[in-house]
Amino acid sequence: MPTRLRDLSDTDFGTLNSTKNKNIMRYNHSTGKFDVIEIDSTLGLSTLPPESFVQVVEDSVDIDNITLSGIDGGVF
Repeated sequence: MPTRLRDLSDTDFGTLNSTKNKNIMRYNHSTGKFDVIEIDSTLGLSTLPPESFVQVVEDSVDIDNITLSGIDGGVF
């Protein structure tokens, strides 16, 4: 039984070393495996949601029911 992600049969990470620092793991549907890609390349892959979806969300969210008193931004 594998104890590390890289040992699973559905991964294609290649060599994991310092050159892959700050990369992210994703599921690649075309290969059917998990791989790692540079975070900057994900910006080009993103697509906008359909306008109909955006409209449903906007119609469903009632701003008057949202309280922002419990938001904690952490420590910098």
